[in-house]
Amino acid sequence: MGSAAPALRDRAILAAWVAGAVLAALLAWSLTYSPRMGALMGAVNRALAASGEGLRLSEPLPRALQPSGLMGAWYSIEGSDSLFLVFAVMRDGILAPHGAEVSPEGRIERILPIGAHSAQASDRMPAGALRVYSRRIEAAFARAAGGGQR
Repeated sequence: MGSAAPALRDRAILAAWVAGAVLAALLAWSLTYSPRMGALMGAVNRALAASGEGLRLSEPLPRALQPSGLMGAWYSIEGSDSLFLVFAVMRDGILAPHGAEVSPEGRIERILPIGAHSAQASDRMPAGALRVYSRRIEAAFARAAGGGQR
């Protein structure tokens, strides 16, 4: 019976170590929100400029105003009331970044590939795939605008 105590203690130490590592990672993720959003915005603006697109992102939406239900980052657009969602589409086993311009009414104005690989992935994507993404984005925007109601 004496040998069970060290094994239990070792398991408790391991569990505490894992919990501490997870907590540290979550804290680091939360505290780096603004720099991550700024770095993503800069990369997207560079990619849009390289593709000849005139659209520029001006600032990320505050975390409290980011519509939930989608994996992506919301930004305001320079000189426009529309918003821009940066999200990723899985194509050919690779995540291809795209952006959706969303009108103030919540309608998708257009979906833009961000970068050369994303443009190639969009060309090979079935026509209905982007419509599915459009519907999901519009639904998430409508839920956020409606106070989370479905």
